[in-house]
Amino acid sequence: MKTAFKVAKTLTGLGLLAFLGTFSIFMFNLENKMIYYVIRPLLNKHYDTQTRDRKI
Repeated sequence: MKTAFKVAKTLTGLGLLAFLGTFSIFMFNLENKMIYYVIRPLLNKHYDTQTRDRKI
């Protein structure tokens, strides 16, 4: 019975940490900040180096 309570306590703690992590990502809008400051410059660098074919 003690091991069941220990497992339940561990899972509850991990669930609480996961909730706090995802809640802070949501509240501080971190996913959009990461897209704007990290992913977008990488994509701009990639697409700016491509040669353009302007045939119509």
